[in-house]
Amino acid sequence: MFSKRIKAVASFIPPAKLIADVGCDHGYLIIEAFLNQNITYAVAIDNKQQPLTAAIRNISLYPFYRQVRFSLSDGFCDLKEEVEAIILSGIGGINALRIIQRDPEKVKNARLIIQANRNIYDLRKGLAQLKFSITKEQIIKEGQHFYEILEFSKTDYCPQYTTAELEYGPLLINEKSPIFKEKLKKELVRYQKIALSAQEIQERIKIIEEILW
Repeated sequence: MFSKRIKAVASFIPPAKLIADVGCDHGYLIIEAFLNQNITYAVAIDNKQQPLTAAIRNISLYPFYRQVRFSLSDGFCDLKEEVEAIILSGIGGINALRIIQRDPEKVKNARLIIQANRNIYDLRKGLAQLKFSITKEQIIKEGQHFYEILEFSKTDYCPQYTTAELEYGPLLINEKSPIFKEKLKKELVRYQKIALSAQEIQERIKIIEEILW
């Protein structure tokens, strides 16, 4: 019914029963979570009226409609419930990081499930500085696009990651799935075609080659 990306993000939710979907868009993730991931309550948050209205309309077609609270608000500012998982999906990594930085106390003991479209290096680095550890990572391919889904859990220390781990993910590097290697090979070809000898490009090429070989 829903995209491979939405299903993959939703698969990260268990064992959580209570969730908050920040940037809920059309509500598809919440629907998928109720139908297939056994949640019992959700907070649907969006800072734009149009997508929130679409989420209300779509979720109202299901019997779990009354188990969802809808909030037209920015980030965590209206998050009153103590949820077990907070999802930020389909937004930029820097935007996701800023949302968390503004109200880190609202996270409490919830796991953060994040699918960022860009700036994932900054996301990993920034959350490590806020004492969040990477506990799960997955990369999927849908059409011509690669998507990384990350789970973070609160710790009492600042995790230390290498440059390569911040850029490509410590767990993804360790697993080296076929999709992960396909993404890195495409990235390597793109960098090798750049007619510049910039140090940053050369360093990235070296990192990718070390991971792949």
